[in-house]
Amino acid sequence: MVRRTDRKGETIRGERAINEAEAAVIRRIFTMAAEGASPIAIAKTLNGAKIPGPNGRAWQDTTIRGHAERGTGILRNELYTGVQVWNRMHYIKDPATGKRVSRMNPTTEWVREEVPHLRIIDQDLWDCVQERLAAVRIASGADKIDRAVFHERRRAKHVLTGKVFCGGCGGSFGAVGQDYLSCTAARKQGTCDNRRGIRRSELEILILDALRHQLMQPEHVAEFVTEYTAEYNRLNSERSAALASHKRELESVTRKLDGLIDAIAEGMRAPGLQQKLDTLEARKVELTRLIETAGISLPLLHPNLAETYRERVTDLHAALTREDGGTAALEAVRALIERVDVSPPDGDDPRSLPKIVLTGAIAAMVGLALEPGSRTSKAALCGAGVSGLFASSVMVVAGNRSHHDLRGLQGLAREIKLVAGEEFQQDLLFRAAA
Repeated sequence: MVRRTDRKGETIRGERAINEAEAAVIRRIFTMAAEGASPIAIAKTLNGAKIPGPNGRAWQDTTIRGHAERGTGILRNELYTGVQVWNRMHYIKDPATGKRVSRMNPTTEWVREEVPHLRIIDQDLWDCVQERLAAVRIASGADKIDRAVFHERRRAKHVLTGKVFCGGCGGSFGAVGQDYLSCTAARKQGTCDNRRGIRRSELEILILDALRHQLMQPEHVAEFVTEYTAEYNRLNSERSAALASHKRELESVTRKLDGLIDAIAEGMRAPGLQQKLDTLEARKVELTRLIETAGISLPLLHPNLAETYRERVTDLHAALTREDGGTAALEAVRALIERVDVSPPDGDDPRSLPKIVLTGAIAAMVGLALEPGSRTSKAALCGAGVSGLFASSVMVVAGNRSHHDLRGLQGLAREIKLVAGEEFQQDLLFRAAA
């Protein structure tokens, strides 16, 4: 964008000029694409050369490839051929999230304007790249994929969908083929060294087994319940003291209001009297609300929570394979998992196995143990209470120095840590059998 002013000193908006340094990068991208390089390969090359992407971030293949129907992405941007396209999209506010979402306008409503002074890609190179994009799209079958119903597209299909992250860079692990997961940044951008993939099915078995057998160990559940009860009692004591204070203040405010109302009834008039009355009325409403909500208490936890939890997870595990309960069980199990981090193995030995960190969601775990299948009443209240008391939803209760035989998974993971929250710290480790 070019910024300059007119004779009146006002800014002239919307003017563009070619940035030669950026134009050279665009030409390089088109040349590589015409020579057969994929968007992933191009992104890795640019990132390897330390060439900053849009907004200074790393290049991604989607930035280069774009969206065929919307005409977005570096390789589909008609502005590089001297054509400015307007009115491709309109935006609406999603009433559920409050966020602005884009919607594509019909192509008949798009407005094209010739801007030949902005062309940086010659027509032959442009046509060559578009032909390659179309050929790849047809070969992959992307042009024939039927759009699924919205809720079917958005619903998670696997236990670990969106839950697995790279322990090296913190980015997400994405699907590779049908049954593998790997670091997206390493695979598509080349900005991470964690290039080892992991089989999704084996990782799911491992995590489900850890949820059932390694979390919520009885001795540590008892310790957790003790800590929870102590914090519960402390907050309950503070709440009782605050409740008594609020009741005393409410009595005082009520007396003052009655006095002012009597004075006004007798004809008293003074500056600021109405403002004082309004202030007292507002405070009375607030105190009444505080007193009413103070009566809501959290349920106490029983030390036998561990066994109940294990039974619930076992039932959910079995339900995952049933037609009638698979979807509900899938969502219930997913709620127990805060995240799974997969880190590169130690050393350069190609036989070394990745390290896996499972972080459980304690609120969901406790809620499941209290009342299966319910997110209301006692279970939901306790889940919210656990999060509130400990200011963390990522605590787990697991056995210290617990050993787990992973021979059946061919030694998938050398180390697995089950990490507790800051308020209830249990840094746990168990190793695969050699």
